[in-house]
Formats: sequence, C-alpha cells, structure tokens
Amino acid sequence: MPAVAIKINAPSACSAPKLPLKLSEEEYEEILEKSPEKLEFRNGMIFAMAGGSPSHSLVRVNLGHRFSNALAGRGCRVFDSDMKVKVEATGLNTFPDLSIFCQKLRFKDQRGMTLLNPGVIVEVLSVGTEGYDRGEKFWHYRQMPDLRCYVLVSTRTALVEVYERQPDDSWRLTTFHGWDAVMRLEELGVSIPLSEVYALTALDPEHPLEEVATESEDAKPLTVVYGG
Repeated sequence: MPAVAIKINAPSACSAPKLPLKLSEEEYEEILEKSPEKLEFRNGMIFAMAGGSPSHSLVRVNLGHRFSNALAGRGCRVFDSDMKVKVEATGLNTFPDLSIFCQKLRFKDQRGMTLLNPGVIVEVLSVGTEGYDRGEKFWHYRQMPDLRCYVLVSTRTALVEVYERQPDDSWRLTTFHGWDAVMRLEELGVSIPLSEVYALTALDPEHPLEEVATESEDAKPLTVVYGG
C-alpha cells in the first residue's frame, strides 16, 4: 500500500565549516566517526538526528525487549538505534529505532558498522520527524529488497501501524489502536500487546509517566549539519 504523502518539515540552516555542497559517503563517515551524536546521510547532506522524549525512549526499549523475547531461539537479531542501516539503492544512511534481521547479516564492509539487509524496521514517531518517517524515509526503505515489514509506533496515542510487503511488491497496512489491542506481524509470526509496548510511558493508564508539556527534542525536525 503506498504511503500517504505528508509535508516534510524543511531543515533549518545553521552555520558549519565550508564543505562541498554535496558530500561523499566517505566524507560523511569521517565526520560521523568524530561526532558525539547520530548523523543521517542522504542526497549528499548530513542531518543531525533529534533526540526523543522519555516516552519515545521507553517505547523503543519496550519493543526491543518484546521482539527479542518473541524471536528467541529463531536466529533473529534485534538491533537498537546504535546500528546504522544503509539503503544501497538511494544512498541513505540512517539509524532506525529498531532493525530486525532473521537472515545472514550483510555488512557494507569489513568494519561491520553498517548493515544492508534488514527484514523489519521500526520507527517510533516524534512530532518533528513523523512526516519524514511516513513519507520520504519510507520511500527510501521500500527500495530495500530484503525489507518485508515497516512498523510505525505513535507516542501520542496507543497506535501501531504495520506495513507488510506483498508478493506484487505493494504494501498492506494493518492498524492496531487502543490499550487492549494486540499488534501482529504476519511476516515474523509475532504478536505483542500494545499494553506492553506502552508500559510505564505517558500512555500507561495505571503508571503514567509525567512529561513536561513544553517543546522538547521530540518536536524538532532533522537539521542540516553539512551540505546543501
């Protein structure tokens, strides 16, 4: 199923050392090695990846644990956002919230820092990057032939959207909504209650996390650091 087109936040300009308008992937990796934060690379530009809210972080951790438990003994590996993924067809280098591999890992090179063949990618949505995750980023991800499933997880309401690739290369969307709902990934044969996904977050009705109601890192769009 094609993704719905959503306007993407325009990156804000910031001062930076004078570098070529379009950087190479090698230049990006040199900058990334010295950077204290995660950086995304696309279209010859480098973007700083914004941090998330406490609930965003908890949802990511909860899902990582649940997937690891559900896939135990099946040879599947669940990586968090420390692992970089590259879309070979478009050149996008990014750090998904979670990436799952149930096949032999294929790395970009012998350094083993960049993976090329995730079967499942999970992105926990934030206010500043939701449009990008739904639109342009999903377009990049769809160019990965090994990707079978793309999962979007809201932090504003108990909502999980699962896109699964079909034999004709279309994408089927299944939506799971509400505290009592149970998300299912047919590709992996895995079911996870949303009550476990959102446990101890701001959406937990029994143990809600109190978050400061002001603009946070979660609301910031990706910002150009170099290039462009």
